[in-house]
Amino acid sequence: MAMRDLVICVVIYFCLAEGLARCSRSRPSKACGRTMSAYRGSIRSPGFPNPYPPALRETDQECKWVINLPYGHGIKLTFSGYDLNDETGDVGSTVYDEIQVFRDGSCDESQRQRSLVGLLEGELVIYIPHKSACVKFIRRTHNNKVHGGFSLTYEVVDANSKCGGNNTVRVTSQEGYIYSPGYPTASYPPYLNCTWMIEVQPDQTIDIGFMDFQLSYTYSCDFAPDFIEIGNSNRTYEYKYCDQDVPETFLSRGNRAWVHFRTGQWRNRGFWLYYKAVGEPTAADQPNPNYRQEEGRGKKYPGATNEAPQDKQDGPNSYQQSVESSSFRVSPLPTVVVLSVVLTKFCYTILYL
Repeated sequence: MAMRDLVICVVIYFCLAEGLARCSRSRPSKACGRTMSAYRGSIRSPGFPNPYPPALRETDQECKWVINLPYGHGIKLTFSGYDLNDETGDVGSTVYDEIQVFRDGSCDESQRQRSLVGLLEGELVIYIPHKSACVKFIRRTHNNKVHGGFSLTYEVVDANSKCGGNNTVRVTSQEGYIYSPGYPTASYPPYLNCTWMIEVQPDQTIDIGFMDFQLSYTYSCDFAPDFIEIGNSNRTYEYKYCDQDVPETFLSRGNRAWVHFRTGQWRNRGFWLYYKAVGEPTAADQPNPNYRQEEGRGKKYPGATNEAPQDKQDGPNSYQQSVESSSFRVSPLPTVVVLSVVLTKFCYTILYL
């Protein structure tokens, strides 16, 4: 009887030992990244908020997310912070894990807009003047035990480059982009006459900041063939800008603002501005005591930066990470360890009774 129990214990013990070895063995990591087409979403590093694992193979070093939206939209990325690893190499050089942001979906190096390394505890907003964007997470280091990676959300914003000629183009969204025809991939055409009227809700004002501004060279704005005018009325514009001096922030007095763009025979990169409604709309029967009208030219913007169907997986190696949900999974490794301990104690009890 004791011999039979001994044989059973030995067989089961070795089976569990083999299972423990299989579970503890390193397995190739799955490819990370995907193509996203929803009007808003989130992206996180593998394992976030826990320390992200290093890439086990060279082909797994790069995670790539591509955001593709319909024409007529721009993208706003908001990082809640990031914590990326760095290591000192064999020759004394420092190796960094890195986040790269591109201003289109091709992820081409010529379109890289920002590179992020190290630690950021605050919020970072990056504006993309295009209907597509690319985010790369490159894991170059080999040991990471404390760095949690990153988390970001993206959302669509309206983007308008339509030139109405003698007709004013009306823009009514709460925030968005306006840029010159052709921007950012081509120069603006000659002899344009474009006017945009931005209108928000009553009791709101409009904040306008230029993210990029490159018009043809001129020695004086008074005689410039290419210029932009901004004002609270299309009859008398308060400000006129030309050349390549980035305009300061404009704050409207009311809920409307006009932007007028005119060009001559020359061409250049053009402009890109970001507008946003300031203040909450106030109900007609509840006047807002904090509402006041003011006009300003203040700080400069820091330079560089409806739901759609659910996103689909992109390719056989893609997988739904914890980018939008965090489902709980039980690892088989702890289970095998517990069973091994229990069985060892059981066999010890049987053999020494």
